[in-house]
Amino acid sequence: MTPRTRSGLGIPHYHGDIIRQLLMFVAGVMLVASPFYTTDLKLQFPFILIGAVVFVAVAALTNPHNTNIIVADAVASGVGLLIYQTWALFNYADSSWVEFALREGIALILMTVFYFSMKTLRAMLLGKVGKREEVGEFDTE
Repeated sequence: MTPRTRSGLGIPHYHGDIIRQLLMFVAGVMLVASPFYTTDLKLQFPFILIGAVVFVAVAALTNPHNTNIIVADAVASGVGLLIYQTWALFNYADSSWVEFALREGIALILMTVFYFSMKTLRAMLLGKVGKREEVGEFDTE
């Protein structure tokens, strides 16, 4: 094993590092940009804060040995995606372009997290995490 593989980087079919980085990034954007995309900060900020804490928690727990955490990553990012995309589209007419762009940007990042979570989950369920592709894997005899 190379040091890169031992550290968790470069594990075939595992995208937890990307998931972790994007979840931390989106949690930061949610907190820092919240005054610019909320209409009632006193009412909405507690929910934004809870969402950011959930994203940071699942990001911290993400690892290549636990399928349940990857499921939690997928669920958290999927729910966040639904909330932010719905918020962006339902309030489109009443929002400024900055509010819409921030909500939409957060939704797009969460969609990327959801994609990589599902891709990693599929590999875990198929027993492919940590295994390299084989030549002729799909050839029939």
